[in-house]
Amino acid sequence: MFEIPSGYLSDRFSRRRVLICGAIVHFLGFITLAAAQGFWQILLGESLLGIATALFSGTLEAYTYDLLKRNNTQKHFLKEFGAISTYGQSAGFIGALISGFLFSNIGGTGILLIEALFCLIAALLFFFTPELSEIRRKKAKNKSDLADAIGITYRTLKNPKLRDLILFPSMFSAFTIILLWILQPVMETTHVPVILFGIYFGINKFSSILFAKYAHKICDKFGEITVSLITIISVILGILLTFMTLSTHNMSFIYIACAIMAIIPSIRILNNLQYNTLIHHDIESKERGTVLSTRAMVSSATGAIMLAIAKVLLDNYGIKITMLFTLFMTIFLFIQLKNITKYIKK
Repeated sequence: MFEIPSGYLSDRFSRRRVLICGAIVHFLGFITLAAAQGFWQILLGESLLGIATALFSGTLEAYTYDLLKRNNTQKHFLKEFGAISTYGQSAGFIGALISGFLFSNIGGTGILLIEALFCLIAALLFFFTPELSEIRRKKAKNKSDLADAIGITYRTLKNPKLRDLILFPSMFSAFTIILLWILQPVMETTHVPVILFGIYFGINKFSSILFAKYAHKICDKFGEITVSLITIISVILGILLTFMTLSTHNMSFIYIACAIMAIIPSIRILNNLQYNTLIHHDIESKERGTVLSTRAMVSSATGAIMLAIAKVLLDNYGIKITMLFTLFMTIFLFIQLKNITKYIKK
């Protein structure tokens, strides 16, 4: 819900200041969770984290692209933002490895306080980043900020090229998240120790590091269309592996299949980097934050809707029906890929 206002704030006022605010709101969210004593306090803490994530989602990427554009090196965006994503995924990988140790020694509250500390450090570090004062959107005098933000959002979703470039990775991310989310009940059904979920999650994060690090090389070597087709095939492979895992009694195969199922969702990092790079080439700097927030809003809404449907299907009809639904929905990915082939290089 906060995605569009956050991106517009970075266009109208300051990308750097929005990033500082995002880090501070992250800090407040973790502090609130650490002190929470019941549902409403937890809801408040999670809501603050949601707002903080929205403040970062489009703004950090817009800031990176415009900083490169200032230096006339925006053609390297995929490589540079891939490197930034690599650092983020590396932190997640390290967290997956040490979280059990930390939890057993300092507890959940201690972990939340450490999170808060790092957010505070991040807020301080952003003060040392350059301000992009030349990127300031000026609205028409007879138009309110809200109307201006809604207008940019409307034009973005009405533009056939931007709409297709936004919808494809949003649908892909939703399906891969379902695949990772379904991994734990698959493990329970096939009697794989659930404690191994942490290891599989670590595998997912390590794979995400590799896809973020080499996204630019993969796209340069194979081209966007081929990479997009491979990503669709990966979703289908994950679904088929789910069916095979539930049907076999060979534990060696089950362990390997679960590992592959953990790897496939990490491809969404490559997919998002690929399509966001294409989006950047077609938008103005003074609308970049709002457009990227619109992209994040569509992605979040798509993921939320798909997960809600998958949850209902899983609770009432089981894993196989849930995966059949996901397999059926991948048809839309093929339709979207057909629509965007005219926009991306071969």
